[in-house]
Amino acid sequence: MPYNPNQTTWMNPNIEYLFDEDIYEYDIQDAGFSLIKQFQLLPEDEIKRLSRIEKGRPRHIEVGKLQRDNKAFSDSLGNAFADARRFFIQTNNLTDDRIISVKKDAIFTIGQVKRVKFGQVVFAPKNNYSSYLRFSNIHNMEIYYSDDGMDFKQINDDCVNRHRIYTVEFLKQFIKKMESKDPSVKRFIMNYIMKYKSLEMDEECYLEFNNKSTEINPLFNYREILIPLLLLVNKEIQ
Repeated sequence: MPYNPNQTTWMNPNIEYLFDEDIYEYDIQDAGFSLIKQFQLLPEDEIKRLSRIEKGRPRHIEVGKLQRDNKAFSDSLGNAFADARRFFIQTNNLTDDRIISVKKDAIFTIGQVKRVKFGQVVFAPKNNYSSYLRFSNIHNMEIYYSDDGMDFKQINDDCVNRHRIYTVEFLKQFIKKMESKDPSVKRFIMNYIMKYKSLEMDEECYLEFNNKSTEINPLFNYREILIPLLLLVNKEIQ
């Protein structure tokens, strides 16, 4: 089903992985307040009051309080987010095959776009990535990879950190090999799976890679991470 800008979040069902691509994250700067100004969603004196609050988290919290206490305003702001996403997509002629995912105030695209400013609303390029992975059976956990690091979505940072020198390091090496179309990636993943199945690895390697990350369960990572990656390799690397 094509993306509808009224959807607050969306992941392209036709994109489960990308390697060696030009991926951009565009975020609305000071999202709530810039939309309030652009669409005049509050009285002028209230907009001036918000403008005097420190930009960033303090102002974001104050906008959140206004949404909590005023449903009409909250609904109007939600509609403004949808309009902003619609302007961005339509003005830049973005088709679904170039949209990887949408996160309310952020849109991840394949390739750059030309227009990012719409009055008071600016979609600033926040990150540039080269690869993407999505694990549909782990609540659509996403990995955005660049040489500078890896960003994870649909899993909290505390959980990711428990896997940092274990499964995360394996995923990093895997992605690098896939980017360079290194034929040794087949041997790399098969060797890893053999060691994994023999239970020779550190216990942390068998920690479930999900939003709990508290249970040692070798079957989980084997079924939900290793097998999907092996299938991917067999499909993409001849």
